[in-house]
Amino acid sequence: MKPVITIALVVATISIFGTSAAAGGPITKQNGGTPVFTSFTSICSFPYYADYGFCAGGTSRFPGVSGRINAVQPKAGVWNLGLTFANLQPGASYTLWGSQAAPPAVPGVVVGFFAIGTVVAGLDGTAQFNYQTTAPGNLGFDLNLDGYTIVTSYWSNQRLQVRSDGTLYVPAT
Repeated sequence: MKPVITIALVVATISIFGTSAAAGGPITKQNGGTPVFTSFTSICSFPYYADYGFCAGGTSRFPGVSGRINAVQPKAGVWNLGLTFANLQPGASYTLWGSQAAPPAVPGVVVGFFAIGTVVAGLDGTAQFNYQTTAPGNLGFDLNLDGYTIVTSYWSNQRLQVRSDGTLYVPAT
């Protein structure tokens, strides 16, 4: 009778706790807690974009806008990306664009962009986007306000890459 109870307890424990993948946890060490990337660049900081959009001929616009990318890989070949931006204009509408065009980004050459979503920044000046992908390699992002990029990882050539263990990273530039 004891072996039957022991087996039942083992089965119950496995069914309750399981493995992290079976329980819906991430299969890599990336669980959204530590950002993959936090260094979005103001488009105005590039001299060749000084006259673009809201830059108004200067290279110092939008220095306080910050962004981060968190990643969770819930199953092999799928990544859930959470992108959060702060210090935005509250109540303004922002569109996040992605691109996987082959690097390097060339000023004035716009190819391969797709809209990820449009949100209105909260009263605290934050905006959040979620994006699921099966091919995150070489993926860069632009945050736009009224049709103009304000911060970027695409034009600064800071694009997502995939390590052999499935974790995402952005190479140092």
